[in-house]
Amino acid sequence: MTITFHEDDTITPEELAEVFIQSGIRRPAQDLERLSRMLTHADERLTARADGKLVGILRAITDYAYCCYISDLAVDQAYHGQRIGERLMQKLQEKLGNDEIQYILVSAPTAVGFYERMGMERLDKAFVIRRQH
Repeated sequence: MTITFHEDDTITPEELAEVFIQSGIRRPAQDLERLSRMLTHADERLTARADGKLVGILRAITDYAYCCYISDLAVDQAYHGQRIGERLMQKLQEKLGNDEIQYILVSAPTAVGFYERMGMERLDKAFVIRRQH
């Protein structure tokens, strides 16, 4: 099995839904139209494929000058332990740089340790207006 990494890969909403489901990340996996919009409007889409199958995705929104919000970092649980998530983050940082851009994300409780091991700093001051749906 070969894992390959891609920038701006063509991803179908169905593929995205499957990775979300298999990763355990809480996203609207059944709403393919919404997933399509999520793909279309992301500034950055980095993917990992195992012999062509989508097994990981990093989706981000950025101004390319000051900040980058990582909205999704999901890896199929069958592929955990292969550093796919870490490599997706590294590839994003290689593309955008570290000098001017600050990377921000909201972690699922079960993923906090993963981000800390990658050297991300835990913050306690974040605010949200929750979705209605």
